[in-house]
Amino acid sequence: MTNMAALKASVIREVQTVLSRPWDIAMFIVMPVIWCVLIAGLFGNGLIRDVPVGVVNLDHQPESIELEIKLDALPSVKLFSYTTPLEASDAVKRADIYAYLVIPPNWLDRSGTPQAASLELYFPKTLYAIATTLELDIKQTLLADQMQKLERLAQTAGLNSEQAKRATSLVTVHSITLGNIAFNFQAYILPTLIPGILHLALALAVGSRLLAEWRDKNVHDWINIAGGSPLIAFLGKALPWWMLYTLYGFIYVAVMTGYLGWWVQGSLLLWLLGLAFFMAVMTLLPMFLIGVFMPLGWVIVLSCTVGYIAPIFPYTGFSYPLDSMAEPVQWLAMTFPLTHYFQFQGEQWIVAAPLGHSLYTLGKIAIFALVWFGAGYALFKKRVTDECRLESGEAL
Repeated sequence: MTNMAALKASVIREVQTVLSRPWDIAMFIVMPVIWCVLIAGLFGNGLIRDVPVGVVNLDHQPESIELEIKLDALPSVKLFSYTTPLEASDAVKRADIYAYLVIPPNWLDRSGTPQAASLELYFPKTLYAIATTLELDIKQTLLADQMQKLERLAQTAGLNSEQAKRATSLVTVHSITLGNIAFNFQAYILPTLIPGILHLALALAVGSRLLAEWRDKNVHDWINIAGGSPLIAFLGKALPWWMLYTLYGFIYVAVMTGYLGWWVQGSLLLWLLGLAFFMAVMTLLPMFLIGVFMPLGWVIVLSCTVGYIAPIFPYTGFSYPLDSMAEPVQWLAMTFPLTHYFQFQGEQWIVAAPLGHSLYTLGKIAIFALVWFGAGYALFKKRVTDECRLESGEAL
């Protein structure tokens, strides 16, 4: 039997076995899609809308009422009025509102005097995403309102509207947010969670299907179908799952860049090739873990797979910069392939990095393949050989 014929027979055996097992279909084919769809649907249009915010207006002047109207017009804010700061504070504690603003008495009358009182904003920073969005939107509204008042004040000194605008805008800042101008959570969260879910599900699928041969005492038959080659037997297991999850990944890219409109700034082809390579590397993790931990049992192997992959999301740098982490944690983050894939994805999707730079990032992912295959295949082959001898002895 040629190697290609053995590989084809191994792939067919894997596909037929999986399709005959509803539990495998549900867990490794259907459930990852459900996870991704549920997470994608979690964010809706991706923008924070109608967050309950309280206002305590102790001024009751036309200017402060106008400010309330401007705040209520913000898409992210749904305004509720309270009579006292204590009442608003209690509403925050009851989770009726997420923040509140206090407008002091005679707010504008005392502006610019030693007795001037400031507007007070209260945000529970533990709800980081909500608090940050509200703080940014409300402060920008307050700043715009204050600039309008300064322009009117300048006009009372004899300046025309254009001169007043220049006089009150000596410094103008134009901020450009690459890739996610409105801080949309679709572009912020999904590009991390979806690849993270897919690479975890792929590792579990390949690992579970490999371990099923040990659990069912079918390793000897599995290797025979592969022409006696553990490598071909492994490829027969891994290839169908790699193709399936790479397809899932391509659909994710198509939805992000096409349906949702987050178009790629660099090379779409390179992004897809990098994603396929990342998925291929992840199929090698179960081989490595079986080689190292199989003497402790298949449960330990699966536990190590989950324990290695599942907690890594904070280490990708998507929510907290890697450069701000403690140096030991930075080194730890480098030991997770998703960290490097996330960097590569941003290079092509957002900043259109040069080809050489992105290939260097993919080279970091390739190191995992070299380590897992180089150190793991010999051990994996030994585990297969030992199990084949054991099953042959039992058969005799």
